[in-house]
Amino acid sequence: MADKLHIFAVSDSVGETAEKIAVASVLQFKMERSITRFSRVTKEEQVVKIIEQAVEEDALIIYTIVIPELSRFLDKKAQENNVIAVNVMSPLFAAIQAKTGLKPEYITGLTHTMDDQYFNRMKAIEYTIEHDNGQNLETIGESDLIILGLPRTSKTPLSMHLANLGIKVANYPIALDTQIPEEIMELKGKIPMVGLTCDIDTLMELRKERLRSFRIPESIESLDEMVAEELDNAYRIYARLKCLVIDVTLADIEEIGNTITHKFNLPLRVTHHRF
Repeated sequence: MADKLHIFAVSDSVGETAEKIAVASVLQFKMERSITRFSRVTKEEQVVKIIEQAVEEDALIIYTIVIPELSRFLDKKAQENNVIAVNVMSPLFAAIQAKTGLKPEYITGLTHTMDDQYFNRMKAIEYTIEHDNGQNLETIGESDLIILGLPRTSKTPLSMHLANLGIKVANYPIALDTQIPEEIMELKGKIPMVGLTCDIDTLMELRKERLRSFRIPESIESLDEMVAEELDNAYRIYARLKCLVIDVTLADIEEIGNTITHKFNLPLRVTHHRF
């Protein structure tokens, strides 16, 4: 089985729909993952190059090409080269056509306006995916925000929520023996940092679930002591970096996101009303 996943999001428009589906999908799998977006794919020779690259990089293709001839060509080439390709629009087109009796117009790019805000959001999403869970520290200085967090504190979902608002986010995991890399220490006071935590009972339940897969260090006598030390280590790190500390135990992603954007005056604060 593959230990990492690379998805190509391919579109004959700007590729936002394919990329969003790819992002939502890969976040459900705990593995190394990356996404490459190919936009404005309107020619067969472009498809051929993408298929060749997918073979070289062992990538899966998600595509939203609405031009039927080009879509069929991509399917054919993918099958010939044993590349998995998923047409995410086709099932919905078929369902709507069966329900209404109408045929789709097959017009590309109906949902997008090409403006700076849109492209900034796409760049933020791409950056955030590439800097998930401590990846690519050499470019962490390009982030708008750094999130550090204990297990199960929603680091990745929160990062992606903020990225969808146009904020470039890097996140880094905190554990019992975590030592903060120099790349992050050098950014203290230069880039806003947030430390996520949860209550001790939540962390205790997580550690009980994982007890079979790790051993308690010899220097620690009990699970209770280990969890307490893990929290203490997180708080020491947050204090050293002067992080905004947020307890996520009872808060939802949007509430936490609004707290962060308000505190640091980050762009594109969004509020959602549920009915």
